[in-house]
Amino acid sequence: MEGVIDAHTRDLLTRRPGFDWTVTEFVRVVDAQLPPRVFLRHCPELDQDVTTPSGVPVALQLLGSDPAALAANAEQALRLGAREIDLNFGCPAKLVNRHDGGASLLRDPRRVQAAVSAVYDAVGNQVPVTAKIRLGFSHRRLALDCAKAAEDGGASRLAVHARTRDEGYRPPAHWEWIGRIRRHLRIPIVANGDIWSLEDYWKARTLSGCRDVMLGRGALADPWLAPRIRHWLATGESLPATPWQARAAILSEFAALQRITIPDRVVTSLIKQWLNHMRQRDAEAARRFQAIKRINELEALLAGLGSERSECKHYSLEPA
Repeated sequence: MEGVIDAHTRDLLTRRPGFDWTVTEFVRVVDAQLPPRVFLRHCPELDQDVTTPSGVPVALQLLGSDPAALAANAEQALRLGAREIDLNFGCPAKLVNRHDGGASLLRDPRRVQAAVSAVYDAVGNQVPVTAKIRLGFSHRRLALDCAKAAEDGGASRLAVHARTRDEGYRPPAHWEWIGRIRRHLRIPIVANGDIWSLEDYWKARTLSGCRDVMLGRGALADPWLAPRIRHWLATGESLPATPWQARAAILSEFAALQRITIPDRVVTSLIKQWLNHMRQRDAEAARRFQAIKRINELEALLAGLGSERSECKHYSLEPA
């Protein structure tokens, strides 16, 4: 989710009840302690009680492979007010893996345990240390070993993306494999991967046996997915499909927030990136993406979305 889930996105996606917590984009750790400005750039909520404006907690995520450097940066994050440190062992990006980060550590469970243990020893007596993994790098044979390594290192919760690194985001997600892991660990396991709808949510929970799920691309594809799930759990009612006007409004609000601090040309690129996720599951979003994908001027792009420039929070979905 690098380049997509920033503080503005977290704000917009948590304005309606749905999410219990959120996670930042990863802070890349190499071999030195990073200055405070790097943490504040990735997690400006450190200056806001470490929650989104609507009060949803934000965990700060680190990505790296050097245990000592990860520990030093966890301590730095703690000094800045972080309330949870999450460790990323799931990123499948080629560049990240080529530089010994993300899912590359899943080839050796001992490295996962060393990284988690170092961070836990540094800050675990003050804030929770959590982690995210995949089912492996090129195969699943070490899936359980890596999960146990994270638990043995001190992780208090583990999110599992139900594919290997080499499988990337190709369907299907192997939710049943998360169930195999869950049955052997004592800590809470969170199911992740290919949860695009209420039906996917229930299938992921059923096959994995997990109480909680983590939404990534699905929350961008349908910004009302988490509220849809929360409403169904509370009432048994299914909300109607998210209309294009609501999708366009959240993109417009996103643009308004982003252009305060970054150039319009960058905002234009970010809008296209988000709309690209939406178009995977919505025909109107796909049509709009084709219409605006070559537009490089922000006002023209917003006009192409056809939104009324209304704030997304004014839209509500009524039960079907």
